[in-house]
Amino acid sequence: MTVPDSHFAEALAEIAPLLRCQSCFRGPLSIAPDGLACSSCAYEFPLVDGILDMSGAGPRLDDVGDKPYEGRWANFYDWLMSRPSRQRLDAGLLGLDVSRYYAEMPARLGALGEGPTLEVPCGNVPFLDYAEAYRRNGPWIFVDLSWELLRRLTARLAERGLRRHLAVRADVRSLPVVDGRMRNVVSMFGLHCFHDKATVFAEFRRCLRPEGAVVASTLTTDGHAISRFYHRLSQSDGTFASDNSTTDVCSAAQGHGFRIGDELRLGSAYVFGAGVAHDAG
Repeated sequence: MTVPDSHFAEALAEIAPLLRCQSCFRGPLSIAPDGLACSSCAYEFPLVDGILDMSGAGPRLDDVGDKPYEGRWANFYDWLMSRPSRQRLDAGLLGLDVSRYYAEMPARLGALGEGPTLEVPCGNVPFLDYAEAYRRNGPWIFVDLSWELLRRLTARLAERGLRRHLAVRADVRSLPVVDGRMRNVVSMFGLHCFHDKATVFAEFRRCLRPEGAVVASTLTTDGHAISRFYHRLSQSDGTFASDNSTTDVCSAAQGHGFRIGDELRLGSAYVFGAGVAHDAG
């Protein structure tokens, strides 16, 4: 383990006050030689290959079925999601209008308010080169469980000179974020992989400020017959969760105090925005 280099040290210094300890759920976290450390219980979170590993003190990763992409699947996902031209290869399978999707999502990201933003699961952050929000807004906290995708993301952040951005390995069911500190939560094409959506949206709500916003897209079981067959195959090995209809996603969000808006259906893809429903208590 080495002392964090200057690129990651800058991000750590800005983001550390936004994070909580995954061991005692308190803070604050402070800069340590190898990453961050909790000032309350002294638990340490190492920086590994530029990734802040906050998964060790969280929930068991095998008790709910979420399966991060690693190995050849991570390589394929990264390749496919890196360019719109490549994503068109599965456009027919998903019933997805890729051009519309790549126009829609940067615009929605650009409309987010200024402030700390959490993206989970981040994958390879497919819109990193297509949305100006990643350069003018921030800081950005990118959370995923995949070592491979986080390593690739960290390399891209460094190549592009983005210094208000930090890749964090953590479980979405116990996000390492202080209550009420995020201005925005972003989730791109990943909600369909989460098997405990109620807890996911509860965590989003906990992390968000009262004026906070969610921008999300996910695959659903509501597309044409071919996309539904593909979805069933992905559910059979646990890659996709079972509750992936649009109704399932909206119910989970609304059950934890969100008001759904700005809905768009693109084949089996569902794009939506959400804000805190203050009249829900």
